[in-house]
Amino acid sequence: MNDSLTRIHFVRHGMVHNPQGIFYGRLPRYSLGAEGQRQAEAIAQWLSDRPIAALYSSPMLRARQTAQAAATLHPGLQVHISRLLNEVYVPIQGLPLAEGIARGWDLYTGSPPPYESIEDILQRMLQFTATALRRHAGHEAVAVTHGDPIAFVMLWAQGRPVTAANKAPLYHNYVAVGSITTLIFSHGSMEERPALEYTVPYPGPTYPI
Repeated sequence: MNDSLTRIHFVRHGMVHNPQGIFYGRLPRYSLGAEGQRQAEAIAQWLSDRPIAALYSSPMLRARQTAQAAATLHPGLQVHISRLLNEVYVPIQGLPLAEGIARGWDLYTGSPPPYESIEDILQRMLQFTATALRRHAGHEAVAVTHGDPIAFVMLWAQGRPVTAANKAPLYHNYVAVGSITTLIFSHGSMEERPALEYTVPYPGPTYPI
């Protein structure tokens, strides 16, 4: 492994127990279901032999549970909570998932403040990335977060317009629950476009929500 490389592993939390089928967003107490726990354990195993220097998580319970599973296999590594990794804040929070489907998962067009725009989410994710890149240059860091924040970072890394329309195919094909999207920086600078790697470390179907 090239020690000059910096790797930031963006992990999407495992599948959530959501029997009512709502868009839970930042609502509290939404935890991993049985499948999500298995996914978190698979993530932890995938990360177990990697030289992880730091472990960060969104404040949401499902993300913290996923991060804690990884921490158990890295003794001495604490989970640091970062609000920069939080779930998106959008107006359909608490509504049925059908509302998101009807919008084609464009949760941002026509949503005024205090709801987040795509640019708001991208900028906080890039702020996190820049900080992690500076703090952990030449090492590996893990950040457990959510689907759309990862999708927007992926589009940025690819040099593509960061829009809801470009997010949609990524969201359904690449940002599965329990997946790992790795940004690989060669020069330790946000001026470069990092390489991308994508991993789903468990067998079976993936889900867009």
